[in-house]
Amino acid sequence: MLLRRGHLYAGLLMLPWVLLYGITAFLFNHPTAFSDQQSVSFGADALQGTPMEHIPAPREIAEQVVAALRERKPEAKYELAVPDNAKFNREFAFATVKTDQQEISVLVEANGAGGTIRAKALTPAKPIEPAAPFAVGREPNAAPKGKGGGDRPARTGGGEGLKLPETLVDRMKATVPAVLTKSGFPTGDVTITSVPDVTFLMNSDDKLWKVTYNASAGSISGKLADNEPATDPLSTRRFLTRLHMAHGYPSETGSRWFWAVIVDAMAVIMLFWGLSGLFMWWQIKATRRLGTVILLVSLVAATLMGIGMHEQISITGR
Repeated sequence: MLLRRGHLYAGLLMLPWVLLYGITAFLFNHPTAFSDQQSVSFGADALQGTPMEHIPAPREIAEQVVAALRERKPEAKYELAVPDNAKFNREFAFATVKTDQQEISVLVEANGAGGTIRAKALTPAKPIEPAAPFAVGREPNAAPKGKGGGDRPARTGGGEGLKLPETLVDRMKATVPAVLTKSGFPTGDVTITSVPDVTFLMNSDDKLWKVTYNASAGSISGKLADNEPATDPLSTRRFLTRLHMAHGYPSETGSRWFWAVIVDAMAVIMLFWGLSGLFMWWQIKATRRLGTVILLVSLVAATLMGIGMHEQISITGR
């Protein structure tokens, strides 16, 4: 009776979260459902008369590659192994088209069955920001103008970075060996890959700047606080999908922290549902035979599905 009541009330308690999880999972599996972008699906007839109407099979492409390699290096002995194992690493080809007002994404299925077109309005170009007069050094991984940086004005100045006493980098270098020693790990050369930046507001020449200090490079960059780029409005779909992926406990207690508590509670209660349901099923003798068959079928299906997905993810990475 206690398990039955717990099973019942746990279901009532978690009902909103289970519904939310189900809806958000459905959105991941069906990209066009409740889409915040214009979306159109097309069939094989739209591909008629185009080079994508009849796509060579993976085996045929593999044979062409091996043959081309033989021509390139005749003395080598190249031979296709296990031809039937040749496959595409994903089920579609993807392209983007930019117009004056839209960015259009075109997905074409590799089996020639059709695809999907999605279009979204382009966001207005960000205004060119003036370089901060107090900029120092260069941020890590920042591309200089003309080398991947385009016409974006530099937010950092030239020369060496700003040197402060006992930066986070220095503190990490001194701390890591001590922590490793106390935890029973060997020590060696320490390379600090990243430390958090510090952002703050600063007045300069009657202007309010949002300043960023990067301790790794000793760089100072800034942008006018009034020129904060407007963020794209958060659509219902994007909110739900991001909510589905939100995880982990932040350092500060807030709505994100309580969301993490709900995720843990749902994980525990789902385990409780399964185990309590298993116990209640076994207590009802009339359901044991059919329940055993269903359980065995489910276990076999789950095992086969797990093996198949492991093979698929190992090959394609997704």
